[in-house]
Amino acid sequence: MDIDSVIAATSPAIEKTKTKENGSSTLGKDEFLRLLVAQLSNQDPLNPMDGQEFAAQLAQFSSVEQLININETLGIQGSMQQLLAQSISNSSAAGLIGKMIEAEGSKIAVGAEGDVPIRFELADAASEVKITIEDGAGTVVRTIDLQNLGKGEQSFTWDGMKSTGGRVPSGNYVIKITATGTDGKLIDATTIARGRVDRVSFGQDGATLWIGDVSVPLSSVRSVSDFE
Repeated sequence: MDIDSVIAATSPAIEKTKTKENGSSTLGKDEFLRLLVAQLSNQDPLNPMDGQEFAAQLAQFSSVEQLININETLGIQGSMQQLLAQSISNSSAAGLIGKMIEAEGSKIAVGAEGDVPIRFELADAASEVKITIEDGAGTVVRTIDLQNLGKGEQSFTWDGMKSTGGRVPSGNYVIKITATGTDGKLIDATTIARGRVDRVSFGQDGATLWIGDVSVPLSSVRSVSDFE
């Protein structure tokens, strides 16, 4: 009996043990062995399986098993490497406590008094730059217009005052930058958060640094220096 006939005869049993991956069925080593045994059990005694054909099928089974074992080993190694990388990342993040960092981020912390530094980076020279400051509810509290700024990192000191007068309450605020060139086209602008790391938290998304109440993902850190 050839392999196609055995597959037809034993397909109901095989279907029960197939695994589903991405909506399709795959034949594993257990199913392959079942198929081979079924073929031997159902062969015609007067026309037994050819020895070479049987050896070839055993070799195929061995190859399938080896591939499955390799795949499982690679999966284990991948998990171990991921755990190692996560451990190194967490250790590096913990070492940043007390350090001054700069990172891509639009949030700033405003205290009860004092000026608030705002930093951003322009991809090209801009003829007009608008700084929009929003509170936690998304309400615009101040709009600042600047002109003729060059390419690269820029800084501006906000006095913490509202557009309508009076100082804003203490808390976290969001900075948005809109920059245009002399041709009127928008220019990419990246806001930069800067401050001393007070603590570090760890979660499923990785390590998070905290500058006061402002969270900064470790992956967004651009530079680290000693506290000034």
